[in-house]
Amino acid sequence: MTLSRQLITLIMIVFLLIFSGTFWISVENTRSYLTDQLTSQTQNSASSLGISLVPHIEKRDIATMNTMVNALFDSGYYQMLSINSISGEVLIERHNSMMIEGVPEWFINRLPLPTATVESVITTGWNQAGKVKLVAHPGFAYQKLWQTTLEILWWSILAFIIAILGTTVILRAILKPLDDVERQAGAICNREFPIVKRVPNTRELQRVVKAMNRLSIKVKSMIDSLSERAELMRKEAHFDDLTGLMNRRGFLASLEYAINDRERSGSGVLLLIRLTHFSDYNRERGFQAGDDLLVAVASLISDLSGTYPNAATARSKGAEFSVMLPVTITEDGITFAQQCSTALKELSAALGVDGIAHIGLVPFNDEASSHALLAHADAALASALHQGANSYVCSEKAIEADSNRSWEAVIKDAMQKNTIRLLSQPIMIDDNKPLYREIVIRIQDERGEEIAPGTFAAMADRLELNRDLDRYVIEQVTELLENGKQTQPLAINLSTRSVHHAGFISWLKSHLLSHPVAASNMFFEISEHAMLERIDISEKLIELIHASGGRVVMEHFGRKLSSFQTLSQLKLDFIKLDGSYVRHISENSDNRFFLQTITDIARGLDIDVIAEHVESEADRDCLKNIGINIVQGYLLGAPAALQP
Repeated sequence: MTLSRQLITLIMIVFLLIFSGTFWISVENTRSYLTDQLTSQTQNSASSLGISLVPHIEKRDIATMNTMVNALFDSGYYQMLSINSISGEVLIERHNSMMIEGVPEWFINRLPLPTATVESVITTGWNQAGKVKLVAHPGFAYQKLWQTTLEILWWSILAFIIAILGTTVILRAILKPLDDVERQAGAICNREFPIVKRVPNTRELQRVVKAMNRLSIKVKSMIDSLSERAELMRKEAHFDDLTGLMNRRGFLASLEYAINDRERSGSGVLLLIRLTHFSDYNRERGFQAGDDLLVAVASLISDLSGTYPNAATARSKGAEFSVMLPVTITEDGITFAQQCSTALKELSAALGVDGIAHIGLVPFNDEASSHALLAHADAALASALHQGANSYVCSEKAIEADSNRSWEAVIKDAMQKNTIRLLSQPIMIDDNKPLYREIVIRIQDERGEEIAPGTFAAMADRLELNRDLDRYVIEQVTELLENGKQTQPLAINLSTRSVHHAGFISWLKSHLLSHPVAASNMFFEISEHAMLERIDISEKLIELIHASGGRVVMEHFGRKLSSFQTLSQLKLDFIKLDGSYVRHISENSDNRFFLQTITDIARGLDIDVIAEHVESEADRDCLKNIGINIVQGYLLGAPAALQP
């Protein structure tokens, strides 16, 4: 019960006691007054009648006496009247059997009025001639008492209601700041930090409001400070100051992660872009012009790679840039190289130079090594030097263009025939109990051989079949959860195309509402790239999932520099650290400090942290020391088949 309701209840009880006591006292006072009035009136009437009867009782004028008695008795105020001679002879006697009308019987029994009985002696001179006995009838007194009681009751009820309403309005006005403080506290728990601007006049409430405002400011300041520190730390360790791209160290970590990502490996493209005769350019135009050229090329590369999810771009050497497009087929890599070549030609024309750079391209898979890849890319770049200004060379022939049709047939046929295998990998908490299981899919080609997950994902994205695949997986998972064969929550990866598609979001909302039991046991993993690209859509999607009882995980956290600033804005349940920070964490002190800062920020925002790609006990122990107790990786369990 809220404080305002408690106070109102207490005041109601106090008012009820006050009004009850006042009501009872008023009724009792009225009853005493009517009793006294009844006795006094009866006494006066008996005395007056006795005096009036003196001359007639001497003469025994019974007729006149009857007339006088009737005039008094017929008023109805008396229950019995008798006139006796001094010897006891009854001369006149009257009885009134009139019932008390309009007054409940329980009221008469509860508030009895004493019957006033009065005797008056009739004297003639010094001699007693007779007696008058008069008994009052309480009927009119009861009617008056009942009427007065009702009036007092209704006025008391009206006054009670007015007092309660007035008190309620006043209390709510006084306690209004507490409602604001309550909302403020809830907002802080919900990763928002509002300030209550309306400060009450009540001293105690004023102190509470000011204290909560200070707390909100302090928590926000602490989170912002930690976020800024984490951003700066990561920028200094993994990014180039001049261009804002990754440095060689950060790029190599991302490349190693992409090659060793067992679930998304199998395809990817590495490009090296080296500026031609950069030292001559510096000597002729100055170092500032050289820096401007580096920044321009970096901006060009960033813009072109922005459409590729999870692309990594770096200034790997003084005048050399590296680009990695994970889960990308060779043909798309060549398209990207062509776009870079065209953009470089336009930049060359704008600067008035013959050429700026050359590009070497090499595809990779999970069997490659980073050193070998860089060597092959460097060889391709060397070949490009002989192809002309701003040209590119791919070290491997592109896949045939008509292969798209066969890929599309394979994927659609697998969905129609329901031959896509669902596997799951556990996400474990520190006591080795699965928190949930992440769904991964496997598909076979026409020869029955399993397609590499990365190659499959790249082609599905190229053919824009991601939404169909996401719907397929959600429907399959829904069936598994509803038939009771899966008791643990299951996580589904949503592609960027699905997250940004209004039709898919509308379908997902309808599906989750239609399957509330399954929806409450679903986790949705969405990449950092997809969320940050359209934060407005991401907020609505997260709200939709939470409304159905599901939970949201931002995966690959840490690839974008702006990701920390959105943590408090997006109401995430979990963040899953990018594997490039987790891999070999036990050997990397800089990454350990960085992950510790991430963990502190997430705890402050009530977000749990998950570390993926945990491959060794040393890395797991290191993560525990940092405070990350939710982990995923082949050390704890490889993807295993789900029973349909």
